[in-house]
Amino acid sequence: MKEECDHPTENPSPSAEATGNEPTPAAQTRLKHRQFYYVVILILAIAIVLLVTLLIDRPTDFEDYVRKSGYAGVFLTALIGCASPVWPLPGSWAAFIAAGVGLNPILLGLAAGIGEPIGESTGYMAGYGGQVAVTKVRGYARVEAWMKRHGAITLFLVCAIPNFLTKVAVVCSGALRYPYWKFFPICWAGKTVKSLFFAITGYYFFDATFDFFDRFF
Repeated sequence: MKEECDHPTENPSPSAEATGNEPTPAAQTRLKHRQFYYVVILILAIAIVLLVTLLIDRPTDFEDYVRKSGYAGVFLTALIGCASPVWPLPGSWAAFIAAGVGLNPILLGLAAGIGEPIGESTGYMAGYGGQVAVTKVRGYARVEAWMKRHGAITLFLVCAIPNFLTKVAVVCSGALRYPYWKFFPICWAGKTVKSLFFAITGYYFFDATFDFFDRFF
């Protein structure tokens, strides 16, 4: 959606617009709000990147890692997995494995569900900050069209269903200035649904697998 004009809607003055006079108080307020909003998102993104830098110790044995780190480890794995392209284990898969080694699948789904949208805030920030490299990614134009027509539904579905367009939709949300106070809860809801599905599936999958081997081997 295009930003409103900076000049007043009542009694507009062509000469003032032409001569480039100072913006009205209302326009200055909107500009300050937008700048403050941008700074808050920037600080959040920097904090996440710093957290990734400090905690980036790539585990080699994921089963041992999630067993020792527990729910906090799944939360951090989910956060870092969405914030950093070098972290090899997505949060949902961490929940899947952790449920298989005996942790509560509901708590695991909730832990991964809150970690992932926090991590995705870096992608939102990239789009909000005007980084346009992602616009060349295949599928961006299609996702952008979906976001413009059905923003909330599109964002929820790409977060709830495992696919390769999630990051594109997240960056697109920022580029389209989709309100962060709407973005985060929708992203959280979708990620939580997906993480709960993975955790519950992992719980029953490993349980059934162990029963099978105990019975026939």
